[in-house]
Amino acid sequence: TAQLKVQGVLTNDACSPTLSGGTTIDFGTFPVDSLSSTATNQLGHKDTSLSISCTSPTQVSWSIEDNVGDAVALDILDSGFSGGNTYAATSSAHFGVGKTAGGVPIGAYAVSINKSASTADGVTKYVVTTGIGNNAWGLFFDGPSYDYTDTYSQYSLTAARVTPYTPMAFTNAVFPLRIALAVDKTSTLAITDDTPIAGQATITLHYL
Repeated sequence: TAQLKVQGVLTNDACSPTLSGGTTIDFGTFPVDSLSSTATNQLGHKDTSLSISCTSPTQVSWSIEDNVGDAVALDILDSGFSGGNTYAATSSAHFGVGKTAGGVPIGAYAVSINKSASTADGVTKYVVTTGIGNNAWGLFFDGPSYDYTDTYSQYSLTAARVTPYTPMAFTNAVFPLRIALAVDKTSTLAITDDTPIAGQATITLHYL
């Protein structure tokens, strides 16, 4: 007798995500007495870029999921955003930033993608989106340059060439991101001590 063995490995080409300037987006320090006690406090925005690098041309998408929760239902304002430069309070684009010592949610931030500046292998491309596990890809909003991402991990995004909007294989892709932050009125927060703003989200790659 003789034995015959069949073996092998199925694997994806390795891709890795990085954020320009590091993983921490620091908005700095805001004195409580400089904040409004009667209205939402808009704390501006910071820009970064998500880069995805692969060892060879690969179809891969990405999603972002809120790790903190308890985002306050408030408007987040910033130039360049869709919807009249406003992330409405009902938007699913809100990410949590923690609570005060008294257990009150502090505020929220939103993440948007600059669609008109997103590139794959150095060339500007369309940004497309779908539900993870869903083969139906579509254009990621059709409007102003910046549009919000979704806090739920079941939605993923990637780059595409032309209609029909289907994912393309790339070696390097760059998605410019804008993070805008707002906190609730101080009369609701009732802050009596230094209070950290502590948001966190996970960016996950999905091989297609």
